[in-house]
Parts: sequence; structure tokens; C-alpha cells
Amino acid sequence: MRKTRKIIPGARLAFGIILGCIVGYLTSNTKVWFILGIAIGAALEYGNKKATTKQ
Repeated sequence: MRKTRKIIPGARLAFGIILGCIVGYLTSNTKVWFILGIAIGAALEYGNKKATTKQ
């Protein structure tokens, strides 16, 4: 039996936002990457939620 790790709800979304801010700062295009970070984080949250309900 496989153990699953519990991750705080919203942690993946926060990771996406932070990643988007860092990449945006490095590329001097913060506005675009902030929005993309939110989209990436939301996709990670949705994918995680869908995977856990499937099992």
C-alpha cells in the first residue's frame, strides 16, 4: 500500500504564484508571468484534486 503525503490546500497554487513572480522578475515581465504563475498553480491544484478523487 502506498502512503500519500498530505499537502496543505493551496500550497501548489502558492508555489505557482511564487514561481511566476521569480521568472517575471528575472525576465522583466512580471505582469505576464504573475498571471501565468496563477494559471500553473491552479492547474497543479486541479490535477492533484482530480488524481486523489480517482484513486
